[in-house]
Amino acid sequence: MRPARCLAFISVVTIFSLQLTAPATAAEDCPASIDDRTFASASSLRELNATVAGFGLRATGSPAHKRLISWLERRVTRLPGISVRSEQFRIQRWHPGPGLLLGAGGAVPVASAIPYSAPGLRSGTLVKLPAGEPITAANARGKVVLRDFPAVDRGYFAEPLLHQDMVDAGTAGAAGVVVAFPFPHEQVRGYWDPHVGTHYRVPGVFVGADAALKLQVGTRTTIGVLAGRSPATTRSLIATLPGLSSERIVIDTNTDGVGWVQENGTVALLALAEHFARLPLRCRPRTLEFVFATGHLHRPAEGSEFRARALDADYDSGSVAFAFVLEHLGTREYLPSEGELRATGAAEISGWFAGSPVLAQTATTALAGRAVDRTIVLPGSDTPVPGRAPPQCSFGGIGTHFHSHLVPTMAMISGPWTLWAPSFGADAVDHERMRRQVLAAGDAVLALGAVPREQIAGPYLDLRQARAGGAPTCSHDLPPEWAPR
Repeated sequence: MRPARCLAFISVVTIFSLQLTAPATAAEDCPASIDDRTFASASSLRELNATVAGFGLRATGSPAHKRLISWLERRVTRLPGISVRSEQFRIQRWHPGPGLLLGAGGAVPVASAIPYSAPGLRSGTLVKLPAGEPITAANARGKVVLRDFPAVDRGYFAEPLLHQDMVDAGTAGAAGVVVAFPFPHEQVRGYWDPHVGTHYRVPGVFVGADAALKLQVGTRTTIGVLAGRSPATTRSLIATLPGLSSERIVIDTNTDGVGWVQENGTVALLALAEHFARLPLRCRPRTLEFVFATGHLHRPAEGSEFRARALDADYDSGSVAFAFVLEHLGTREYLPSEGELRATGAAEISGWFAGSPVLAQTATTALAGRAVDRTIVLPGSDTPVPGRAPPQCSFGGIGTHFHSHLVPTMAMISGPWTLWAPSFGADAVDHERMRRQVLAAGDAVLALGAVPREQIAGPYLDLRQARAGGAPTCSHDLPPEWAPR
């Protein structure tokens, strides 16, 4: 989210000031917040995050992704009282491989292939198209298109533009697409975005600013991606920890990812699952469901969306209390400076999205209790649409799937420049801050454990009625697996 947009919503939080009331269903000796003396230390979280990152690029359905899921499964299966099951998805997998670029002066260093771009080698005249000029058959057929990386506040804002360029290049009959970053090769090495998961019809590569200087517009250029495609399966893990009630609190993140930031929510879920499994049953008023979802890097099989659809169908039966999504935790702020990305010394601005007054007040209290700074409690990241159910669809990430299905939702997320740039490694994450964020998330779960679901839901109940009466709602369409020809 843009900082200016976030600040515009601060005033919304101030109206969420009602008192929470809850039946005394948990034992009086149960903790009101997580005891940080027994919770995973920052060094433990860092070690877990190093293990996750150590699997390498966890492209959806890849051997590395499957090894990570199996490791997660072993970790949660051994916890007392937890049962684990899988949800399987069939996909057309993209096998990651390096990119190739040959210009008039010889080989040009490639930072990475654009994910899901077409395998193979193609050649054509290199033509540079300025920002805002659509890629068409008239200006691109048979040519290699050079684009500057979009001028955006954070890298993730560029995704829809990059995706559209790759789609347009395919329909235009271009030979390929080269995207030049304003940052050095080493900083963008391994960059992975767009993460739509739609197979493109042309090869595409990223290059750093230093490598882009070797390209000569108007000369014959060869572009290639040494990747592959094949049918595969992938799975989400759903780990259930019983409580006094079968009514569920669902905590979700995704497992496919790249580097230390995307997706370190797996570390948070592991730490929370281990903590809550140690509590006696009397201290868990509701059942906890930990969802390690697949498909965020292959969104035609977005596991969080399919889980949200199931919870939407279950919600009116009273079996779901709320959903809570954790993504991109502990991130440090990096900003462009003198042609490169540099750490500012501050934490990256984060959002804690909350769809009801009770959820927003709980989030505000939990953040203050753990001294988590530069985090703003928000009702959404998009412009409200009056009469829509809900008025705001986006929670900035995979929390959107649950909220837009009108399941009461909270979501903690940040969007730093390092999100899709794995070259920054462990330096991208402040694990002390990550720990405070996870403690705040756990405190919120405890605080809401016995609060009646009607109070948690707040406006969601009326929104569900409005939807049933025909009110417009958010789109739940997933991207196609193949780009149009």
